[in-house]
Amino acid sequence: MYVLLKRSRFAWPFFSKLSKTRRYSLHEAEKTIRETNRACLDSHKKMVVVISIHDHANDELLFRDSLELGTDAPYMSNLLALVQHTFKEVLDAVSSEDAQRFIATLQAALVAETRPIQLTEGDQSSEAPLEQKADSAHSNAAKAAPADYKEPEGRRETAQTTPEAKPEVMAEEDAKVAAEPVREPPRRESRQREPTIEQRHRERRRFARLSLLREHKRLLIGLAATLLALVCVFGSYRFFFSPKAAPQPSYRSLVHGEKYLQAAQVYPEKRGNIEAVLVTNGTTAQLAKFQAKYPSANGKFDLAYAQQKYRVVITASQQATMTRVRKSKLAVAYLKTKQYEQAEILNRDLNDQDLQSLIAIGYIQTGKFDQAKQINAELKNKTIDQAIQTGETYQKAVEHYQSIANDKTKSAAERAQAKASAASFQHQLETLGE
Repeated sequence: MYVLLKRSRFAWPFFSKLSKTRRYSLHEAEKTIRETNRACLDSHKKMVVVISIHDHANDELLFRDSLELGTDAPYMSNLLALVQHTFKEVLDAVSSEDAQRFIATLQAALVAETRPIQLTEGDQSSEAPLEQKADSAHSNAAKAAPADYKEPEGRRETAQTTPEAKPEVMAEEDAKVAAEPVREPPRRESRQREPTIEQRHRERRRFARLSLLREHKRLLIGLAATLLALVCVFGSYRFFFSPKAAPQPSYRSLVHGEKYLQAAQVYPEKRGNIEAVLVTNGTTAQLAKFQAKYPSANGKFDLAYAQQKYRVVITASQQATMTRVRKSKLAVAYLKTKQYEQAEILNRDLNDQDLQSLIAIGYIQTGKFDQAKQINAELKNKTIDQAIQTGETYQKAVEHYQSIANDKTKSAAERAQAKASAASFQHQLETLGE
């Protein structure tokens, strides 16, 4: 087995001994993790390291986990304890049998790394005689023995008589040993059947998936914490350092300053009052801008009257709120469009003598002298009486010259002159009183 150690991309890169490409042995990885954890503790820093254990034969991933270095956990100094902690606290979905099997394999691999390499017969030196090796071993044993140790007599005699033993006796003993059957030690039956290769592969892939899920979970938690911190910092900045809003201006100051659009924006409930102020004190251009920004039926009526669009005034009166002032404006619109009967009907509600005089003049201008006399019977206005007389004179002159213009017995010049005179008196009649 070999180990790969990779520092997380979000870790503080203060320890440069970690290599992404180096294959650590199990003991090297254990030592590197221990030293790195100690360096993090001394520097009061935290660092996330991804550890992965692979198989030497086919580079298959056997184990994977994310470690947070910089803690004084006791399992950080021992690779086997670290793996056991991961199975207990993180990969708890793995069965205990699978976890114990992998831990046993890892423990065997750790022991195999520390086991010395046995020399073969070809590697042994043939120059040293057997007697020197025996003497060396005997002397080493004697040095290692305690001072008051006494060698047993039987062993001493055997050691003394061994060099003098006869060849025949040695041969007989060798024959007896060779004749005895070799007894193999009894094999301990396995309590459970060993898993197949496919099962081991599935277990290893499951370990790898669980480790990846754990690493992704930590990464998401870190990103969420970072985002929350940014939101808190930004909100604190806006709260403490944002300029305070200026105090809201009063309605009276805006209207007196002729800031009608701003007043309508700040005080939307008073837009009707602002439109009435514009009709009284504002200009036609200001009223037009206000109506374009904040249109209303009343504004349409008042703007049309200010612009002398009397036919639009009559149409807009069907939806506007008809106050006494707007009714007077509507009566004037009827007069301007020569609809005197409608104006007279509307004036019955208003009972305005000035408007009644204008209606009488309107009747005179259209040649309706009887209606004008009927109105003046109530008004008893001498100016209207004189206007009626003058109007009747103009009307008779129009009729006289119109008859000459239509008389075919007259010459063309006479008819043309009579036609011009009739038009002149007709114009005088229509503009009487203005």
